[in-house]
Amino acid sequence: MAAGGVSAPSTLGDVTALRFPPPLAAWAQVAADLVNTRPRATDPPEKLVALPDLETLLAACPEPAPPAAERDLGPVRALRPVLLRAFEADTEERFAAVVNPLLARGRGGWQMAPEPGGGWALGPAGRAPLADWLGAHAARGLAELVIAYGVERLHVCAAEDCTCAAVDVSRNGTRRFCSRTCANRTNVRRHRAATR
Repeated sequence: MAAGGVSAPSTLGDVTALRFPPPLAAWAQVAADLVNTRPRATDPPEKLVALPDLETLLAACPEPAPPAAERDLGPVRALRPVLLRAFEADTEERFAAVVNPLLARGRGGWQMAPEPGGGWALGPAGRAPLADWLGAHAARGLAELVIAYGVERLHVCAAEDCTCAAVDVSRNGTRRFCSRTCANRTNVRRHRAATR
């Protein structure tokens, strides 16, 4: 977990283990972090309660976010079930059906814009409401990952008592848990069951 309770993608210097651009990997992770703020059976409290919670999430974005206000909480929360369906998609077609409406929400489509450190990047054109901006960027990070490496890189944690979204940017693509905690807990349970 990075500062503020938001996890960071696995990286090797400035390149993810997949040779996937770090900003796109970061957007994919922001999508997972947003999905994981929802109440779940195994972790019921709402985690996107107030403006400071939203600002913490936005701080993990790889580029400056538009200013957030209390009125943005509802629309941002409404992104979670849509993004969760992207993590649950088992084919590229189903994934595309979920993310294409989010990609279209970026006001005015996409445009090339200079990056602060030099070079160019694609980004939504014009000023969109915060939820549209966040949804379009998160969907793009997920879509670029799926286009490059397949839908298998997005999933819900394999631990039986966890429903967190997970982004797999590992080199071999075998990450099945949202965290080491879930992986260790599952392995301990398997070991105990085998030794009984």
